[in-house]
Amino acid sequence: MGERVVKILITGHRGYIGSHLFHALDNGINVVHGIDLKDGNDILHNLPDSSYDVVFHMAALPRVQFSVEQPSYTFRHNVYATSILLEWAKNHNVKRVVFSSSSAIYGDGEGPNSPYGLHKLLSEQECRLYSKIYGLDTVSLRYFNVYSEDQEYGGSYSTVVSAWMEMVHQGKPLRIDGDGEQTRDFVHVDDIVKANIFCMNHKEDFGGQHYDVGSGHIFSLNQIKDLILKEREVIFFKSSARAGDVRHTKMTEQNLMTLGWEPTKNFEEEIKNYFKEQK
Repeated sequence: MGERVVKILITGHRGYIGSHLFHALDNGINVVHGIDLKDGNDILHNLPDSSYDVVFHMAALPRVQFSVEQPSYTFRHNVYATSILLEWAKNHNVKRVVFSSSSAIYGDGEGPNSPYGLHKLLSEQECRLYSKIYGLDTVSLRYFNVYSEDQEYGGSYSTVVSAWMEMVHQGKPLRIDGDGEQTRDFVHVDDIVKANIFCMNHKEDFGGQHYDVGSGHIFSLNQIKDLILKEREVIFFKSSARAGDVRHTKMTEQNLMTLGWEPTKNFEEEIKNYFKEQK
């Protein structure tokens, strides 16, 4: 699909990852459209009456804690909206749907720890079903902890990296939830964008398969703290662990690298640059 003009729809194109993908694809060659709740366009009611080659389904309410507090509301926007999108894609002859899933589906190894993780797992299963019974090619990408220097603090997908950068900016102490030994597989948003484009251009059908998308390298909060302290003097304090959080995340063998995609960003180098003391 990468050798010709591709007509693309991105749901959630004004969100954190969606906006990066939209910018990367809107290059004067592809025809790229977006739909986003921030513009008042709800997937449940405002999907376009036209066909697309590829749909990147990124629209969601991705905060774990919010899903714990509002499980049925987030279900509507995460699961039911995906169901509406898949039926629309089937009826409009879409060739491929790339679904933004999450490592939250793993929980601590026995399944989701949060409604958000459950929502993603349910939508993955429906994507697979649509590939099986309707022939709509789908692939689910299970993102691990996405980060970048421009990540909005408190926004969708926000990580400890964005929170700590904001606290440094405000001159406030940096909070560690729990004992700090929880580990995360951090993957840069640029690598997530490249993973999505890789799937758009992949020549073989995915048939509803899922793939992990991470860096393959894990860091504990305490290790990140030590990296930051090498760059500047800041104060850390401990807080209670958050409900729904998992202890450890790391890519499984079912990951996108097996098809040839490779992450390019080095987390340690990125953290060094983000927190370097301004002389």
